[in-house]
Amino acid sequence: MEFSKKDIAMPLDLEEQEQLENLKSFWINYGRWLAIGIVIALVGYAAYWFYQKHQVNVALDASAQYEELVVAATKSDFPLVLKKAQNLEQNFANTTYSAMAGLVAANLAYSIGDFEQASSQLQWVEDKAKSASLQSLARLRLIALLLDQKDESSITKASELLKKKVAPGYEALQLERQGDLWLVQGKNEDAKKEYLLAWDILDLQKAKQSGLKELDAMTKEMEKRNPGENQRLLKVKIDSLGGF
Repeated sequence: MEFSKKDIAMPLDLEEQEQLENLKSFWINYGRWLAIGIVIALVGYAAYWFYQKHQVNVALDASAQYEELVVAATKSDFPLVLKKAQNLEQNFANTTYSAMAGLVAANLAYSIGDFEQASSQLQWVEDKAKSASLQSLARLRLIALLLDQKDESSITKASELLKKKVAPGYEALQLERQGDLWLVQGKNEDAKKEYLLAWDILDLQKAKQSGLKELDAMTKEMEKRNPGENQRLLKVKIDSLGGF
């Protein structure tokens, strides 16, 4: 039996019509939501792209401001350093550069005897920095500055700040500051205990950096006789209280 082209085309036409009707039905039922979904996805992608671009531009601007601050700091131009630091803190507070700027400004302020500005900058970093490490560093420097004042209100504030948890890596410095507090209060034995604990933590940190569980006895003795840069001041404090 032979089929003509017309006979073959008829069922194909019916199948195509059925598919077309199904497509129309799908579009009527779901097309609107599909279109909305596509629009939302495109808008979301565009917003994400613009946000990322904005973040890059902000970081670049903050970096340029910070570089200018560093140059001013090398010239000991404190008014300009303070101006740059305050600009970064006000306009780029979400960047790491603002916290670093505060630390630089605080150091320079302290070096010229402006303890008020040094405290203010350290307090800003302690309160506002996004980095827990920079917050801890600023707090511990602020504690040292407060203890230098040796008045009751400053000592009380330093004591409160010492109760806060520090970021990993700052435990030894926190113990040292606790020792400083005891020393200011005339509790020499307590101070020495804190200093020795801080020393042991620094030794453990050095051992870990070398892939060891702990330093051997000979290395420990060498450290006591010829301490590294981060232990020299601590050794002076320990020696002033009778040594190891």
